[in-house]
Amino acid sequence: MDYKIVGREEFQVIGIKKVFSFKDGQNLIDIPKFWEEAWSEGIMERLKESGNGEATKYIGICSISEGQALKQEMDYWIAVESTEELPSSMGKLEVPGLRWAVFQSIGSLPDAIQQTWQKIYTEWLPNSKYKQGPGPQMEVYGFGDNRADDYECEIWISIIRK
Repeated sequence: MDYKIVGREEFQVIGIKKVFSFKDGQNLIDIPKFWEEAWSEGIMERLKESGNGEATKYIGICSISEGQALKQEMDYWIAVESTEELPSSMGKLEVPGLRWAVFQSIGSLPDAIQQTWQKIYTEWLPNSKYKQGPGPQMEVYGFGDNRADDYECEIWISIIRK
């Protein structure tokens, strides 16, 4: 798998958050529905307006606390990077400065990104010189038709050397 390693300073995102179960892959069904709801309720436009400029990209962020891991649950954010005032209907998350492995995913959503996640966990992580580090995992979505066969987005995984 092609990837790049990048370092990134701490940054802030604003957005909406829900808790999802990842037991038996339930998150693979429920998270796409969460995105559909955010689009249909006009949340995505409000996020874009609050983002940092023209190049604002939507970010899906998964974080799992120790207690959530035991319950097979995770927090999932739909967010944008922003230094703006926090809208009353949204929350704020500080993403720590970390080292990241960044993977490109090409294809129609949600299938393409779900396949990329599977390859990261079944092929790349077991065979790389890295292991997953502390901190959240992110999906960074580009512009364009996310149902198109050539749609591009990225997966960011925090890493540390094995």
